[in-house]
Amino acid sequence: MLGNPSDVCGGRTIAFTFRDFAARVSVEPARRVEAAGALLGPRLRDAVAPGVAGRQHGASALLGASLKTLADRIPRLRELAGDDGARLHVASDVPRQVGLGGSSAIVIAALRALSAWFGLALEPAVVAELAWRAETDELGIAAGPMDRVVQAHEGLLAMDFGGPWTHVALDPACLPPIFIAWDPEPGRDSGTVHGPVRARWERGEPDVVAVVAELGRLAAEGVDVLRRRDAGRLSRLVERNFELRAQVWGLDPRDAELVDIGRRRGAAVKLAGSGGAVVGVVRDEQQGATVAEAYRDAGRGFLRPRVA
Repeated sequence: MLGNPSDVCGGRTIAFTFRDFAARVSVEPARRVEAAGALLGPRLRDAVAPGVAGRQHGASALLGASLKTLADRIPRLRELAGDDGARLHVASDVPRQVGLGGSSAIVIAALRALSAWFGLALEPAVVAELAWRAETDELGIAAGPMDRVVQAHEGLLAMDFGGPWTHVALDPACLPPIFIAWDPEPGRDSGTVHGPVRARWERGEPDVVAVVAELGRLAAEGVDVLRRRDAGRLSRLVERNFELRAQVWGLDPRDAELVDIGRRRGAAVKLAGSGGAVVGVVRDEQQGATVAEAYRDAGRGFLRPRVA
């Protein structure tokens, strides 16, 4: 909603989860699995061995990284996995590579499924940290913690990553009418978008440092704006967030068009994540209907999110 992608550089953000898409992971004994084509991920006893995840992507790699990271935190998992074997299954309808947290959703779901399978009681903060480490340490993805924290806790959260990760839960009823739109065609991997900018931030390049700081200030102000239910000011913050991001992260032509479709109908629009999807604010339901029609006519996905 605000502040991203400053979380990649220790900034502040406001984000929400919504129920319209989901990633589901289940764990079953291998002997129950009949259709080999349905298998994703290695056997548990193999997956918890060192180096299983590697530097690759895709659902199988995400599952392997989740297992490996959990086993590193809880070594007795290697004993609990046993010799009979079990398999992880994943199903997700989150649009791929459009900046809606689809990869982290799979990892969060896998960690929750494994926690239930092994009888573990993992706190949401632990799930968020493990999910972030699975993607950054095991798969080498340049990812910020925002998606993992908000998905682990759920709801509407204001988050600060300037030190130890902290968050404050906000009332979703404070949100004005909002929408999400996306390009059905997958875009770039998020790591290729965020990695170069993070490297520039670590080098202390003044323009990057300044933009990250201002993005964080937008999120900090956004907390008060939401609590006051000041939709007009929130719209201006959303627009400013988009302008700041474009200064440093650049703007793909497909993303520019996705933003412009809503802007031309008077909505405040920004990229939701690394690119390929936007989140926007409209004044009322009438304007929302006009914006929805414009995106659908352009062949883009559109929904009014049900905030969890």
